[in-house]
Amino acid sequence: RRPPRASPARARFPSKMADLLEEQANEIEALESILMGDMVLVDGAYGISGATHGACYQISVGALGDGEEEDVDDASQTARLGLVFSHTKHYPSTPPLIRCRSMHGLFDNELSEIQDLLVKHAETSVGMAMIFDLVQHAKDWMRLRSGVVDEIHETPEMIQRRLEDEAETRLKAMRAVGTAVTVASFNEWVVRFEQETGIAASAAAAAKANASRATGRKYFEADEVCDDAGDGDDGDAVFGGEFVEEDEETDDSEDSDFEGGE
Repeated sequence: RRPPRASPARARFPSKMADLLEEQANEIEALESILMGDMVLVDGAYGISGATHGACYQISVGALGDGEEEDVDDASQTARLGLVFSHTKHYPSTPPLIRCRSMHGLFDNELSEIQDLLVKHAETSVGMAMIFDLVQHAKDWMRLRSGVVDEIHETPEMIQRRLEDEAETRLKAMRAVGTAVTVASFNEWVVRFEQETGIAASAAAAAKANASRATGRKYFEADEVCDDAGDGDDGDAVFGGEFVEEDEETDDSEDSDFEGGE
């Protein structure tokens, strides 16, 4: 006669418990390899009252990370939080047992604050291994408490992108208000102008000024026009809308000025 078969519910139960125990053991092993000396086995007064399923472990949490130098005169940086936890029977399907204690420099009200924070986070993280996440939340709280500012390590690509963004911001500001001309910036423009055109900036400026001046031929042509119109009786010639007083005597230096503008 065959023995009665176990019900499907009873058959699945041992397998599920075995899976939970294996997951708990794997998490402990991973935490020990990551945290090393910062995680120790505790019991008695340092443990958690009512922890009957699993052992109690304490993780030391400080404000600073690896590579950050501690200021021994800053009490907020030397403070240490003892994060004590113990797996429950159905962890991670249920939250772990958690206790926060002061290893150094923390007050009761602060311990109550971080305890409530970690308990709430554990309740929203059921279904997955969460102890390392709780440690990270505790560390963030410690850093915020001590006022430690996280250092941002930029990659070469991040630096290049930041410099380009800063240059674009400066360019937009310059476009909005214009670029102020200083002696130094004007001298730089003169050098670039002469290099690009091969013409001395002073000579170019003189040529432009001479182009706007009346040549001798234009002067006399304007004078003839004025005579024909009968407006030259008062001895003045009209040129370009302005009255120019005529000089009966011809000055050699005036002739040379006209010749220089041709």
